[in-house]
Amino acid sequence: MAQPKTKTPRREAGKSKFRLPERQPRVVETNPLREILQEAKAQEEANAAKAQSPTPAKKIAGVDRSSRPQIASKKVVSYTPAPDIAGVSSNVADSPGAVPQVFRDFSKRWSPILRSGQMSVCRVLFEMTHAIGQTECFTSMPKLAAAAGLKERQCYNVVGQLEQLGFIDRPEIYNTPTKKGTVFRLYLSPQINSSGAGRQYHIGGEGSE
Repeated sequence: MAQPKTKTPRREAGKSKFRLPERQPRVVETNPLREILQEAKAQEEANAAKAQSPTPAKKIAGVDRSSRPQIASKKVVSYTPAPDIAGVSSNVADSPGAVPQVFRDFSKRWSPILRSGQMSVCRVLFEMTHAIGQTECFTSMPKLAAAAGLKERQCYNVVGQLEQLGFIDRPEIYNTPTKKGTVFRLYLSPQINSSGAGRQYHIGGEGSE
C-alpha cells in the first residue's frame, strides 16, 4: 500500500526561512580614571555636607554656626624658590578669606594617579597660587619647566596631560612684543570639562579666542 505524501509546510508571509545569529551585546568601555575622580568628588562633597550639618547637641542647645564670631586665621607662608625661578606675577587680588591648603595633602590624595613630573608641575603652581592665597598666576613655560626640574618639551607634555585630567587650566596665552607667557589655574580637585574651551590667545597685540 502506497504511503500518503506529506505536504510541505506552507510559507507564511513575514517569516524568514533562515535566522541570523543573535548579535552579542556591545560592551561599553569604562574609564577607570573618570570613575575615581567622580568618586573622590562625591566623597569630598559628602564630607563638606557632613561638616556643615549641626550635631544634635548643637540643635538642642540652639547653637547657630553663623552667630559665632569669626576668628581671623593666620596664614604662614614658607619661602620656596619656585616663584622666583618661574618669575611669577599674579593677576588676581588676594582673597582675605581664603586659607591655603597644604600641598602634602594634595600629594597624598592624588599620588596614585599623578606621576612624578605631573606632581612637580602641580607643586610649582601650588606655591605660586594657593600657597599665597591666589587662584591664578602668570609665568612662561620655560620658567615653569626650570622650576619643576623638567625639560621644556617635557613640561609642555605634562601640562597637556594635567589639562586633560582636569587639574589645571590655561585661560589666557600671551605672545606679544611686550608680554610672553601663560595664565595658569591649579584645581585642587579635578574639574571635568573640555580643556582649552574659551581660551584666549593674545598674539601681536590682539586677543583672539
